[in-house]
Amino acid sequence: MSTGKDEKSKKSRLRPIIVYTLVAILVCIIAYEGYDIYEEIHERQIAVEEYDDIASKAVSTNPEKDPDTGKESVVIDEDTGIPELFVDFDMLSSQNPDFIGWLYWDFDVEGDKYDFTLNYPIVKENYANQYLHVTFTGEHNSSGCIFLDEYSDETFMGYNDFLFGHNMRNGSMFGSLDYLYKAPNKEETMDEPLYFYVYTKEATFKYVVYTYESTNNGNDTVYAIIDNDEDYDKYVERLKKLTNYKCPIDVSFEDRPEILNLSTCNGQRGSSKRFVIHGVKVDTVPNATDQ
Repeated sequence: MSTGKDEKSKKSRLRPIIVYTLVAILVCIIAYEGYDIYEEIHERQIAVEEYDDIASKAVSTNPEKDPDTGKESVVIDEDTGIPELFVDFDMLSSQNPDFIGWLYWDFDVEGDKYDFTLNYPIVKENYANQYLHVTFTGEHNSSGCIFLDEYSDETFMGYNDFLFGHNMRNGSMFGSLDYLYKAPNKEETMDEPLYFYVYTKEATFKYVVYTYESTNNGNDTVYAIIDNDEDYDKYVERLKKLTNYKCPIDVSFEDRPEILNLSTCNGQRGSSKRFVIHGVKVDTVPNATDQ
């Protein structure tokens, strides 16, 4: 028959075993999480280097240097207002047959730490999520690619097309788009229109940011597939009612200009929240970058 003293003795011997076991489990969890974070950072850096390498080989510019700051910037064509990028479309198409254009956006608010530049190739997916975790060169990577979804027009002539990109923590891909509302002096971004550009072999398209919004993945109202004038007009009327951002120039929808939307994640990892920027095509310059 056990005594109370024996029970206490057993418990005292078990206690350190339990503590050591819990500590060991905790150490393993921390080590696993640390390795996972390292792998994630390393993987993202590989993607950054890949896209930097592609841009350096496929895109050339004639940069001008600010005499005061020494900072170089892409020359803007005086007639069209379009940055002078010269894209090697043949080289990019040979690397990836799904290549359809080049995206460029230099978001530059003087003195603002939230400045960013989008400078990426665009592919057209053949099926859902084809490029979600695959880079332009076909490597498996969580950064994925900037891609036009399967329902959008690969010539950028659809009523309402969508470009998708990951919201990467290091700011790459579409990881900087939410700077539009995070920037402490975002009022300055509303003084001048914000433009982004798509370069194709046939023409260069200039888009102005009309508005933006937060939504959820799969929201059919936002991610609407439009194939007729009536639905286009309804979509535009909805955009006009959004109050997050007011485009500082008048945009005419009379001739139903094409809408190109930039969509990315918005929230914690795995969240269904999305951030969408609605751009409206305001100019088309044929053969602007034809090689």
